[in-house]
Amino acid sequence: MEEDKKSTAVQPEEAPKPKPRRRKAASPQSAADTPPAPTDSAEPPAADGQTTKKPAAPPKKPRAKKNTKTTKTAKPKTPKAAKTAKKAPADETPERKAPPQESPVPAAPELAEPKSESKPEPPETPAREDAAAPTVPDVPSTPEPPEPAERAEPAGTEPEPTADAPAADDTTAAEAPPEAAAADTAVTDTPEQTEDVPAEDAAEPSGLVFSDDLANDKALAAEAARMANISRTAQLSIAQIMAGLEEDPAPSAGPAPASEAPQHDSAADDEDDEPQDTIPQALGRGVFGMFKWLLLVVLFVLIIAGGGVAWLYRSATPDMLPEVKVTFDGQELAPTAYKWHVPVVGSFFRRTYAETLNSSPVVLEDAISDASPDIIVTPSDYSTQLTITDADKETVYEGSVTGFRSYLFAENGTFDAKLVVTASDSAAEDSSSVTGTETWQFRFTVSIKPSVTLCTPTVQQGSVAAVRVGSTMSRTEPTLTGPLESTGFVRAANGWICYLPIPWNAETGNTELTVTADGYTETLTLSVRAASYSYKDYSAKSQLMSPYIGADDAPDAVRRLLTTDGGEIQWAVGGFVQPFLDSFDTPLLYGMTEYVGRSYSERSTNYGYGGRTSTNVVIKPKKSKDSMIVPASGHVLLAEDLGGSYGYTVVIDHGAGLRSIFYGLTALDIEAGDDVKQGQLLGTSGRTVVAELRIGTVPINPLLVWRGQCDGLKYY
Repeated sequence: MEEDKKSTAVQPEEAPKPKPRRRKAASPQSAADTPPAPTDSAEPPAADGQTTKKPAAPPKKPRAKKNTKTTKTAKPKTPKAAKTAKKAPADETPERKAPPQESPVPAAPELAEPKSESKPEPPETPAREDAAAPTVPDVPSTPEPPEPAERAEPAGTEPEPTADAPAADDTTAAEAPPEAAAADTAVTDTPEQTEDVPAEDAAEPSGLVFSDDLANDKALAAEAARMANISRTAQLSIAQIMAGLEEDPAPSAGPAPASEAPQHDSAADDEDDEPQDTIPQALGRGVFGMFKWLLLVVLFVLIIAGGGVAWLYRSATPDMLPEVKVTFDGQELAPTAYKWHVPVVGSFFRRTYAETLNSSPVVLEDAISDASPDIIVTPSDYSTQLTITDADKETVYEGSVTGFRSYLFAENGTFDAKLVVTASDSAAEDSSSVTGTETWQFRFTVSIKPSVTLCTPTVQQGSVAAVRVGSTMSRTEPTLTGPLESTGFVRAANGWICYLPIPWNAETGNTELTVTADGYTETLTLSVRAASYSYKDYSAKSQLMSPYIGADDAPDAVRRLLTTDGGEIQWAVGGFVQPFLDSFDTPLLYGMTEYVGRSYSERSTNYGYGGRTSTNVVIKPKKSKDSMIVPASGHVLLAEDLGGSYGYTVVIDHGAGLRSIFYGLTALDIEAGDDVKQGQLLGTSGRTVVAELRIGTVPINPLLVWRGQCDGLKYY
């Protein structure tokens, strides 16, 4: 017995520290079925210098070893021990602390002189044992309160293990390997467990050598005893747990078991079994966490921005739409559709207002009476596009409103128009301007009434009346009806014009004239007044003027030319002049009547029968064979010698049916087909020349025309 104490008092060599390895989670069943493997550790050298090597115990089911020493009944561990057990390092293997039970605590023996002066430090508990070490199941951090343990048998008698207390291993707690003792150091015991522990029992399994020279021998001895108690308590608890997992014996009538095995904490096992994260995994977790944080920030910003945009969107009301006003020929038009984009966030996000007010064109009530109606868009800084189509759906105009100002409608009728006013981003001054389009569709009727004007309300006999008609939309020639003969309307500078010849014997008073143009009919009233004519009375017929060519005495060659259509007006430039450069006499005037054998009373009243009235002028030059000139520009229709009393005859067309006829020339300087100008040499006159001026077939007074006294021919 003395040798054993000495051998155990020798400080054992420190076993090599095993490499930490994470232990896989073991199910309760597998932990129960697998017995703890013996741990080979070096036996501390004996006191006599010899090394005593303890053989490893064969594997067998753990059973409680009979304690040969008398120990005090262990007090139940207070909750403070459980709290202290939780403070074990995280990287060490947590040990479940079994309920304390009565175990013999050896008295501390007398300590031999240690070989080293240094204080022994308790060996570190490794994270896990080697592969050969027994697998110790985890113990819950807060065990259930243990049942009172059965008091140990007196030394010398070994009680048989009951069903409730499975037998422990034959190896005594004092002979536990240093690894197990070191592992138990992590458990903090309460003062109740360390009280009344024999010093010799505590020194037996500790493997520590205490020096007599040290001043704190008692403290070291108490510490060694406490560690031995903890080691034995842990081994006994592990053995009981392993036995309880392996088989569930029926309860016996004997005393209650020393303690119940604590329940297995699977959550703690799962936490221990989780593998440590590698660097890429840790980086991945960090990046993912940062991504979630950024996502939350972006979501928060989007929520705030969305609220602001929603507020701005609701603030973009229809009151912000532009007001565009359009008038056509003085009539205000109503829009048929619009599509405006009101800015909400600059030019990036806009609110659109679109509506079709009328699917069909708006019909204007008033007809358009002007060939070039005005269309006005207010404000004028928008771009415009105007398209006008006729009844046959053919486009008659397409362009801007500005270009339409110079357009003239060619005819009356019904037209459809479409006007689009556009406010684009390029035309807008800034991004906060409203953009879009507004459309007007309307239908209108062009009913232009041409102007009808009687240029000469009052005329005398032998003169000319003129009627002017403005531009017609139909491009057709107007017509005139009435008692006066006319050649019809001809083209003029601003429309049409018609010359009415008033015969020498035309009925005086008011005359009704009806003019029709573009479907419009207008009645005009012309007043004809009497002219002052002279007469001559002869006693014999030989005294009559010769040659005499009456209205019905014109030769056939001339008569045929009077019925042809006249050309363009030629006297517009220069008018008319008399055909002789020198002075001349007019023995027979236009409208003069020659009588033969009329009585005195008839002569005094200028009444009688048998007289002849001249419808032309007989000219007698002061010198024979005087030169004649063209009175007005025109086209030569006839220039030849007709023989007899006609002699060389010239017919010149001045346009609009007005023709100059000269009889009795002795020579000609022009030919038929020539275009002659006013003042050009016409030919050589004879002793007398008959000059006649007709519009159509009606002769008029040539002297009035040559002298510029015919008001009607002043209009052209």
